[in-house]
Amino acid sequence: MTRRNWVKEFRAATATFDWTVVDELARSYADHLYAVPSLPDNVGVVLQTLREALRYAELEIVADAALAHSLCLPAVRRQYAQALVDRGKPAAALRLYRELADDEALSLFDHLEAQGGIGRCYKELFLACTEPERSRQFFSRSLDAYLTTFWKFPDRVWHGINAVAMLARAERDGLALTVQPPAAADLAAAVLQIVDEAPRDTWTELSACEAALALGRDEDAVERLEAFLATKPDGFTVASFHRQLLTVWELDTFSSPGTELLALLRAALLEFTGGQVTVGSADVRASRLDDDPRGVGLEHILGTERFQSLEWYRRGLVRCRAVTSIQNLSGVGIGTGFLVAGRDLHRDLPPLVVLTNHHVVPGTLEPEDTLLAFHGLDDDPGRQARFRVRRECWSQPAERGGLDTTILEPDGQPEGVVPTPLAAKLPRKPLKDRRAYLIGHPRGLSQPQFSLQDNILLDYDRQWVHYRSPTEPGSSGSPVFNDDWQLIGLHHGGGHELKQLNHRGGIYAANEGVTIECIRRWLKTVPPLPR
Repeated sequence: MTRRNWVKEFRAATATFDWTVVDELARSYADHLYAVPSLPDNVGVVLQTLREALRYAELEIVADAALAHSLCLPAVRRQYAQALVDRGKPAAALRLYRELADDEALSLFDHLEAQGGIGRCYKELFLACTEPERSRQFFSRSLDAYLTTFWKFPDRVWHGINAVAMLARAERDGLALTVQPPAAADLAAAVLQIVDEAPRDTWTELSACEAALALGRDEDAVERLEAFLATKPDGFTVASFHRQLLTVWELDTFSSPGTELLALLRAALLEFTGGQVTVGSADVRASRLDDDPRGVGLEHILGTERFQSLEWYRRGLVRCRAVTSIQNLSGVGIGTGFLVAGRDLHRDLPPLVVLTNHHVVPGTLEPEDTLLAFHGLDDDPGRQARFRVRRECWSQPAERGGLDTTILEPDGQPEGVVPTPLAAKLPRKPLKDRRAYLIGHPRGLSQPQFSLQDNILLDYDRQWVHYRSPTEPGSSGSPVFNDDWQLIGLHHGGGHELKQLNHRGGIYAANEGVTIECIRRWLKTVPPLPR
């Protein structure tokens, strides 16, 4: 039996952004870990490869199987904890980090890394918690974990600069603390002195960028970020810093220095995501879409292979506002849907409906157990619209040539959201240089995700449309747009061996959606349920 080179396979799949293969590899490798008597030496490299590619779901799968071995390396437990935090599970990760911190057999390095992890978990809990007293406790514990380590080991600038970011946040929020901490600017100056005396590398430039922010030196911050990116950091580090600027520093893309810093980081993230861009809700708020006389930086955020106009990008942001995360009543994302004017589909439908896949609702969730969460609105959690489903208007399963389509009537609608406009027809063939753009909530992510690269429109027939636009589990029910951000399809799946359309013969790697025209034809034959 040929011995598999797991590391080579994982690296090849992540290098080509073949996320379906990465998922299959992770599950196969986990099965392999359960089948061997001891932990293989390559598990650490596999986990590192997944982390650098930002594949936290697959990292969890592999790390969980590795954790089943009694002699599990500290690095494996640490990477598992990091994946949990990045998947929005800081409380679970905190338990793993505490076990590492309390393990006296571990090295000083492992203990310091665990302390940093504890600081990050409490930081994420602070950011998530809205109850004032608990939030203040989480903040204090995070700051204590960072500061205690930095005071003892000043060369651990990662801990020091995180303390700076937390202190700056406390000063902006006017957070009252029981113990008087140092001023953010004073600590930033101390960190900056340390990193400037050390050889320049990824971490010194990153720390210097945050220190410059705390000191109000915006131009220096941009210069140090450019220096940081010049060191060719891995995807995990870029994504972590991007998140830090958004959540802790609260930067945005319509004022400096966020305009410059976030644009640079998002462009860099394209290298690791295969063209998938995360657009924060602040970037699509209604007041911003109406008029921005400056128009600063938006094209840089896009990062496509060719130039597009600012107006084109704005239309995409408007479409994003109509996309909803399909969730269960606990708020766990299951799939995607989007708002459409019902009369555009059939005269007997309600004025506003949500279109999604049958395998999402009612295949996975019953309509009465479904929550529609619109995250592409304003940042204020109180204004993020969440609605229940009033009724299921029409549904066709995928079996026996069906459409895998469901039409739902929501019990309300977000204020100021424009329903998704339908394209009059599919693009004219031949499809040279034609693209298919998707917006969805893959992997249950709360923020909308845009597929903007490797998104060639391959082919279509009377029922299906095929495209290469990146998707993942949770993208089911996403709208498929043409080059003018008009709706041409409802995404429902894909694979590496899809049969080519129009009797061409052969197979190819493609994603697939049902055409909107096909849905409209079926509605004429099988009308929607009466109200």
